[in-house]
Amino acid sequence: MIDERGNLSIDFLIGFTVFMLAFIWVASMVSGIMVGLQSSHIDYDAVAYRTGVILVEDPGWPASPPWEFYGDDQKYEISRFGLAMSKNTPGILSQDKVNRFFCSSFIYPDDYHSRAIFGDYPYHFNISVLDGESVKGQSAGDVLPDGYGYIRRLVKIKEGSNATIGTALINKFHLNNTENVTTHDFSVLIDNTKLQGNMRNPVYQIDTVREQIIINITDLRSTIKEFNPDIDHPLGIDRDTSIITLQSIAVKKLEGGVLSTVRSYDRPYIDGKSTVTAPPCGVNDNVSLIINPRVFDIMQSGYAKIYINYTFTVLPDSTFLNNTNARAQPFDYNYFKENVTQPRLRDAVVEVAVW
Repeated sequence: MIDERGNLSIDFLIGFTVFMLAFIWVASMVSGIMVGLQSSHIDYDAVAYRTGVILVEDPGWPASPPWEFYGDDQKYEISRFGLAMSKNTPGILSQDKVNRFFCSSFIYPDDYHSRAIFGDYPYHFNISVLDGESVKGQSAGDVLPDGYGYIRRLVKIKEGSNATIGTALINKFHLNNTENVTTHDFSVLIDNTKLQGNMRNPVYQIDTVREQIIINITDLRSTIKEFNPDIDHPLGIDRDTSIITLQSIAVKKLEGGVLSTVRSYDRPYIDGKSTVTAPPCGVNDNVSLIINPRVFDIMQSGYAKIYINYTFTVLPDSTFLNNTNARAQPFDYNYFKENVTQPRLRDAVVEVAVW
């Protein structure tokens, strides 16, 4: 009888060798696949790309009223940052959103990580917007290290509109009294029916739903009659020493033929100051009022006509800014280039780095 133990030993060695070779080959293939999945460079580029897409193609949330007009005490109601003007205009950023995004009230990294980067991994990052026109940029985040994931997006930034009512417009439209009185009223019309309906391209629209309205009234003393101190005011009071007081600012809504006061908007910027002041307050020459979409949202203005009414007093009695008499009309905040600075686009670059 032939002894088969030698054959069995050889068969075992051959089988075990084949198994080990196959195991080593499979292990080397799996490790190669895992290297690609675990590459920090590829992962960081992907996170940077995703973050860039969210910022430049999404308007953020809440969307109405827009998140950028939530105050510092309401910032925790903001769930997602987005710089796009709207979901229908990717790559066109809102100037208001850009300004708010880089506001000092947002703390790096916590406020940005949960609203722009997302995920549980504690990434470091730097997000910047470089304005190609003024060659200046805004940035939030850490100093860049030697290696990081990166995305660069070419965008456009939409500037808002504003009305500056000064001597030229006051004289052109006769926006002043012709008699000496104490109390004077001035009204600005924001006709949402025209603003929302006349402009088909939202990129160039004066949009009270998403953007703030800015009204600057300047050169107030130029509307006062030049006094002859010896005849008109023996005490020596003239245009430069007259006392101008902003008594109130009221917002009225005309809807269904009914005019109603819906809000007392009582905190304008006076004479270029950086903080708002509540009337009644003294004014030297300038009053600036910024109305953000939250005001119109609260009023549920829709397509109504909104009147912003200013009440001034001047001592002694004088001619002054006034357009509520029978001859004058409210100042129209509209698509008239001579009245209002129109929205426009400028080039910019958004850069996102993640590591």
